[in-house]
Amino acid sequence: MSVISRYGEVLRPPGAATALAASLFGRLALGMNGLALLILIKALTGSYSDAGIISASYAVFFAVGAPSRARTADRRGPRGVLVACGVLHPGCFALLVLLAEQHAPIAVLAVAAALVGMSVPPLGAVMRALWGQLLDPPQLPTAYSLESVVIETCFVVGPLVVAALASAIDPVAGVVASAAVAATGSLALAANPVVRTVVPHAERPTSLAGPLVSRVVRACLLNVLWIGAGFGTIEVGVLAFVDEQGSARATAGVVLAVWSCGSILGGLVYGGLHLRTAAARQLPLLVVLVGVGAFLPVLAPGIVTLAAVLVLSGSTIAPFSACNSVLLGAAAPAGTVTEAFAWNGSMIFGGAAAGTALAGFMVDAYGARSAFVATAATGILVIVSSMAGLTALRGHEVPVAD
Repeated sequence: MSVISRYGEVLRPPGAATALAASLFGRLALGMNGLALLILIKALTGSYSDAGIISASYAVFFAVGAPSRARTADRRGPRGVLVACGVLHPGCFALLVLLAEQHAPIAVLAVAAALVGMSVPPLGAVMRALWGQLLDPPQLPTAYSLESVVIETCFVVGPLVVAALASAIDPVAGVVASAAVAATGSLALAANPVVRTVVPHAERPTSLAGPLVSRVVRACLLNVLWIGAGFGTIEVGVLAFVDEQGSARATAGVVLAVWSCGSILGGLVYGGLHLRTAAARQLPLLVVLVGVGAFLPVLAPGIVTLAAVLVLSGSTIAPFSACNSVLLGAAAPAGTVTEAFAWNGSMIFGGAAAGTALAGFMVDAYGARSAFVATAATGILVIVSSMAGLTALRGHEVPVAD
């Protein structure tokens, strides 16, 4: 079966292609929200500090609230949550814009930004859980590879859209577009016939820990935490490295886009492979590749070389994410799959925030290359945590190809 055929197979079930399209459109907002808030608050207050506080408040509460939104989707079905978020999210954005234009205190704006974060529709978690109902287990790696490509695309296209709207029209336009995109995607996914037929699982565990009761879930999430931390250190490192090399800051955006393209390429190739090795046996190798890739930026002498090694480093990310998602979905107790995938996203965001903070401190103290050293350290931590989780992973021989 060809690569194209394998992707065609996962989109063939009724409702699959339209559900993915709706979730893709809605998730563009993930690549838009942070920058849209930064541009808006900076334009209205003139303060980067205030803009950073508002953006951070949004990001923190998005990460903290994601598992609870997904847990509600598991308990009551995804449709109600998607509709509620599709209505509340743009309303929270409108409140934030109104308060900002009225020059409300920064603390009040931070609360409004927190409401924006708490109301983000759980599009990614719902879609990843939906794949498990639409497809046979051997098809899931291809579907999750496609998911990884979708996410990378959102973080490449989203900021470009916001920047263009803010420059051509008004800073508020970027916020309005972001809210509209998220709401439209959420309501469209809620209206999908497949989503409307999803009902809560009767055997959902009553433990407050939800999917975290599984050792395999915890092991997979720990890996993702370090991956996210590596994302944060790379972003800061690239920006600082470009500055040290005397190039325009726009060059950093190009280098980061090249990095994302590497991940997209790796995901497309991995998803099209005809692999027969179980996911639990693939994961350690993929994690080692991620760890090795995390070390490569340290060796780059210049910007062109850095971009080249980031293509290689980025190409390891989506395959790891796809394989990790297979195990995560298979190991989550019945009725907790959506929440498990929401935790996955929260760990990435939390890790990225910590990595950004750490890299910023290191760059100020030791220079740009120290951020890449921090990236290499996250790669080592991924390998270590994977080895520690091997015992938990044994026994979950999830097939990845037919």
